[in-house]
Amino acid sequence: MKLLPILASGFAYFALGGLWFTPLFGRHWDKAVGFERPPKWRPSAIYYIGPLLGCLVAAFATSYLAQLAQAQSLADYLRVGLLVGLGYGATITTVNAIAPNMPRPSLYAAVVGSYHLIGLVLCAAVIFWLS
Repeated sequence: MKLLPILASGFAYFALGGLWFTPLFGRHWDKAVGFERPPKWRPSAIYYIGPLLGCLVAAFATSYLAQLAQAQSLADYLRVGLLVGLGYGATITTVNAIAPNMPRPSLYAAVVGSYHLIGLVLCAAVIFWLS
């Protein structure tokens, strides 16, 4: 297994999250979890480090599963990404959204679940392109 495709796909997944949870759907995520950003609020380092590490681990797992599935073509890799994104990312997010303290579980599941689905498909594509 090559390290460059894993690192690049993990960083791509993380970068997508930066776009997803800030300019694209940040306000929806805030509403889903009941968060009101204070004026001039700046998140701490863990707000970035945790997701980055998670994206790198998910990229490694996606690469490993593609290898186990003997993926050869872009279509094969995209199928692995869809399976992981829908089967794990979106599904676990939806289950977590059902927590009794989640103000808007459907909105949370839609915003975060679709991020993981698209992000893991992106991971698989980057792994294919760089392998």
